[in-house]
Amino acid sequence: MDTFFYLLLNLLPLYGLIGIGFVGGRYFDIESKTMANLVIFIIVPMVMFGYVSQLKLNYTYIFLPILYYVLLCIVAFSYYRIGKAIYPDSRANLLALTATTHNSGYYGLPVMLIVFPQEWVAVYMVIILGGIIFEATVSYYIAARGAFDARQSLKKLAGYPALYAVPLGLMMNAATGGALPEMVVTYWTYFKGAYVVMGMMIIGVALSKMQHFEFSLRFNALVYSGKLIVWPALMGAVVALDTYVLGFYGPEVHLMLMLLSIMPPAANVTAFAAQFNTGPEKAATTVLAGTLLALLYIPLALWLIGH
Repeated sequence: MDTFFYLLLNLLPLYGLIGIGFVGGRYFDIESKTMANLVIFIIVPMVMFGYVSQLKLNYTYIFLPILYYVLLCIVAFSYYRIGKAIYPDSRANLLALTATTHNSGYYGLPVMLIVFPQEWVAVYMVIILGGIIFEATVSYYIAARGAFDARQSLKKLAGYPALYAVPLGLMMNAATGGALPEMVVTYWTYFKGAYVVMGMMIIGVALSKMQHFEFSLRFNALVYSGKLIVWPALMGAVVALDTYVLGFYGPEVHLMLMLLSIMPPAANVTAFAAQFNTGPEKAATTVLAGTLLALLYIPLALWLIGH
C-alpha cells in the first residue's frame, strides 16, 4: 500500500490547483473563457513547439503516436455516433470528447514523472504527440461542430495555432538537431509550468461560474464506459499483441499505454466547451468527477499490477 499512498500524496497538489482556480474565479472575477483562450491559443502551441523542437527522434517509437491518434479517432467517432443517436443537441459532441480524450498533459505528465525515470518520460511525450495532434484537429473540430456548421468548424480549425506547432517544431528540430538555445529553453520551461498550472486551474475557474452541477447518470455512465472499459480494453489488446506477437516494446512502454488509457477526461474539454458555449457546466462537472475519481483509481491500478 506504500505505492498507493505515495502516488496519492503526490497527486494532491494538482487538486490544490483546481481549488485555487475556483477561488480565483469566484472572488477575483477571473473568466474561464478568457483563461481558456490564453491556454488554447498561446500556451499549448508554445509547449507543443518546444517539446517537438527538442525531441530526440527515435524511429523505434514512431508508431506509438500514430497508434494513439488512430485509436482516439476510432473511439471519438464511435461515441459521436452513439451521442447523435441519443441526444439531439451539442451533448453528442461533449460525449464524444469526454469519453475519448485523456488529460495526458496537465494530469498525465506529473503522474509519469512520479512513476518513471526522466528518460522514460521523454518516450511518454512521444506517445502523447498523437493526442496533441488529435486535440489540434479532430477534437477541436468536434467541439466547434457543436456550435457551428461544418464549414464554420473547418474555418475555426484552420485558425487553431496548435495545428501548426508540430510541423514548425519538426522544422526547428531538423535545423538545430534538437538543441535549442539556452535562453529559449529557459522561457519554454516557464510555459511548460504554466501549462500544468493553468490547465488544472481552468477546471476550478469553470466550476466557480457554475450556477449548479449538471450531473446526468446516463451521460456519465456513457462517458465512463469509454474511460474505464473501452479504452483499457483497447490498450490491453495492443499490449497483448505486442507482448505475445510483435515484441517491439518493453514493459515500461506497456505500462505507459495502460496508464494513459485510464487518465481522466482532458481539462481542455472544459476550455473548448467554454470557448464554444457547448455545455460548459456539464463539461466542468464531468471533468471534475473524472479527475476526483482518478485520485483513487490510478494509484489503485498501479498497486494492483504490483508496480
